[in-house]
Amino acid sequence: MSRFTARLGERRNTSAFDSASWLLAAAVLAVVIPANEKIAANDVFFSAHGVSQIAWVAVLAVALVALWLLLAGVLTVLKKRLQPASYDIAASAIMFVVAWFLAGNVLTQTLFTGVPALGPIIGLAVAAGVTLLARRFTMGSPLFVFASIAAVAPLVLSVFAGSAAAAATPLAFAPDSQRPSIMWIVSDELQYPLVFDQAGKIRPEFPNLQALQADSTTYTHAYSAANYTDYAVPSMLTGISDIAAEGPERMQEVRANIGIVPSLASEYSVVMESPIYRFECDTTDCASVGSAKDSNVVSQYLGFAADTAAIAGRTALSRPFSDAFPSLDGKWRDFWSGGDEFGDNAEGNSVSKAIAGLRRAEQAAPGAPIFSFWHTIRTHAPWNVDREGKEIYPSRLPIVEDAHMVGSNKAGTYSTPELQSIERRLYANSAIDFDRQLGQLIAELKATGRYDNTIIVLTADHGATMTVEADRRVGDTLEQRWAEVAHVPLMVKDPNQVEPATVVAPRSTGQIARTVLIAAGATAPPELALSPDLSKDLARGPVFATVGGGVMTPWVYEGVAEPDPWLPEDLTPPSLEHPFAIGIDQALLGGPVPSGWQQAETAAVDAIEGASTQQLVVVERQPGACDPGVTTGLVSSGGVVTGSVLWQSATSNAPDRGWAIVPKSETYEFWCRAG
Repeated sequence: MSRFTARLGERRNTSAFDSASWLLAAAVLAVVIPANEKIAANDVFFSAHGVSQIAWVAVLAVALVALWLLLAGVLTVLKKRLQPASYDIAASAIMFVVAWFLAGNVLTQTLFTGVPALGPIIGLAVAAGVTLLARRFTMGSPLFVFASIAAVAPLVLSVFAGSAAAAATPLAFAPDSQRPSIMWIVSDELQYPLVFDQAGKIRPEFPNLQALQADSTTYTHAYSAANYTDYAVPSMLTGISDIAAEGPERMQEVRANIGIVPSLASEYSVVMESPIYRFECDTTDCASVGSAKDSNVVSQYLGFAADTAAIAGRTALSRPFSDAFPSLDGKWRDFWSGGDEFGDNAEGNSVSKAIAGLRRAEQAAPGAPIFSFWHTIRTHAPWNVDREGKEIYPSRLPIVEDAHMVGSNKAGTYSTPELQSIERRLYANSAIDFDRQLGQLIAELKATGRYDNTIIVLTADHGATMTVEADRRVGDTLEQRWAEVAHVPLMVKDPNQVEPATVVAPRSTGQIARTVLIAAGATAPPELALSPDLSKDLARGPVFATVGGGVMTPWVYEGVAEPDPWLPEDLTPPSLEHPFAIGIDQALLGGPVPSGWQQAETAAVDAIEGASTQQLVVVERQPGACDPGVTTGLVSSGGVVTGSVLWQSATSNAPDRGWAIVPKSETYEFWCRAG
């Protein structure tokens, strides 16, 4: 090795600090810059973390300097402890390995996407050249400075480009001293058949939705644009009915903004309560709530840094290295968590924040019209509350290590109809609690005298379903996809509307945006290219796109049959005290365990604590303790039957795992049918 380095000539760059700069400059150019280009223009990503672009510029600068000091410190220690030749070998080897890794990834991602194996091969030559330069020239520090400037430039430019309001597409507003207020409500993952019966009427379990329907136009065949929130909601706000036709580049832009909202701010006070969306107004007559910052600033920025690292890994690294980073599909934050779009334990009871925003807007500009956007995730999985809205168990995902939700396999599918039923009852509870919150919001509008002259839009981003094979946002069959995922509630109460109306023709949630602008007396310029309003048919039927890995697969509605998947007992359980007693004779509840049952030997019992009087219990029975063909058993406490335990099927990932939601107790016993 010494002979080899001697042939390369004497190392002229003996500065450990400059060598550290060479290393970090390469990393910034290959990883940080591509990631920042994706992050810089994404207002939603920053608002989801409660972090401003300028704050991230400062954090990024501090992080780069800290990493430089760390590398410089390591190289300084090596230089002091090693002979010059050994130090040359060590520093050159580190530079070569780092440069090879980075160059190989860049080349694979750019020049050699069709022949990825060439990336690492050509990267060897690039790494060798960079290593030679790093040995001979003390220019790492200026390279690091220039690379860092290039890294933060997109962020700085996005800051100085102006606020969202300043960059909004101008709208022509007709003069109107009585301009209506706008209330836009999105209930996340609320499927149509859960709240509507086959006749298009709201089910009796949802009295506040029923009352709103009496004053609204119901669109009985309304369909979402996509099966993921981060595509569906931005499309709705931007007036897009066919996201696949827009193309991936356009949809990346759409996902990073909030559509028509900034354009309305010139005439409206804006209130946004959402786990993601936030709009900071430039005028005093505008309220902004939601997307609240984490209480701990350190954890807030650590979470932001972790998510930025996830984006960097996914965008700047090629496979197989990128596979070590979490998927970004369907999320804006918490990429590393087990949760879905909103991470673990996101707040489902958010109506009080929406009401607080309305009151602040009224105080700031009394009598002025208000645009309010309430995006609630109460109806988003995991569904975890009882009929009173109290948490049965923490909304963490996965529930256990290899079960995505209650009763499910790791992939989120269900191995028995009874396990599907327990999730349906949880889903119905969440929808009932959303209905309760909606009642509070409507009461606020009526108390302030704004209800009559307000257009109220109520819909969902997309639905969800209980599946046995596919993801809950896709469905096992085309019929299930349309009926339970694509088909969403849509009701619109026009200003001063007092009589119900029904539209059965197919409609897209992408048609809401223009409908809202028309109600506001606003005319959109041609370049805004919104879908037609809800009074008009689309050129072709609504297009629902399933999204996966950035690929958008369109499905055009053509009158597909949509059966009602809901059993009466899942909407209203027979026993209010034991609402999750499924698959057993209800007469057994409250009595002693009858003959014909034997107690199952258990390996583990996990009672997952919540605020409800109902308790989620996950049990592992000893193999062979019960007949694997019988998937329903009894739960008792003190010898009294309190509910059922639902075992996963023999062909599932955990055939000896049982699930029960029963009244809380100190002890639980589990019973199988005697052989």
